[in-house]
Amino acid sequence: MTVKTRNLIGAALVALTLATTGSATAATVTVVPLVREQGGLADREPPIDDGGGYPGCWRAFVEAWGSHWSSSTWSHHFNPYWCGNGSVVTYADTSWHYQATSGLYGPNGVSRWHIGGCIGCPSIRFQAQARFSFNLAGWTSHFNDDRYITLYGSNGRIGG
Repeated sequence: MTVKTRNLIGAALVALTLATTGSATAATVTVVPLVREQGGLADREPPIDDGGGYPGCWRAFVEAWGSHWSSSTWSHHFNPYWCGNGSVVTYADTSWHYQATSGLYGPNGVSRWHIGGCIGCPSIRFQAQARFSFNLAGWTSHFNDDRYITLYGSNGRIGG
């Protein structure tokens, strides 16, 4: 096989790789209220009597995933835990963040950033990113999956 033929085959593989990776084929968001025994933080949250919402602590399960014709899969999981007193966010823990891969996909790490709001504000906003690689016949491409979530201090409400 000539160098030119190998380069053409390589270019075709790269094009195929780039065309088959990237955005999620499915995503879900679920919020679960947590009972007072899970961490005790909800016991310390004072209710707001002047028009505030429901106080408590919650965990969100933000999941995105994709697959490939080779049965390879990738998934991104961001599961923040937060509390609110019915009006403002009083606590946030974003450390439960991970990814999983199989087959031709590989993990390249996760990161998250605080991008708005605050503890003591009505809401707090985060960006969660998972980085992946796709490897086929010696060629590698990379892509990111980005999720944005706003956590509110009442009723376990979230936004994208």
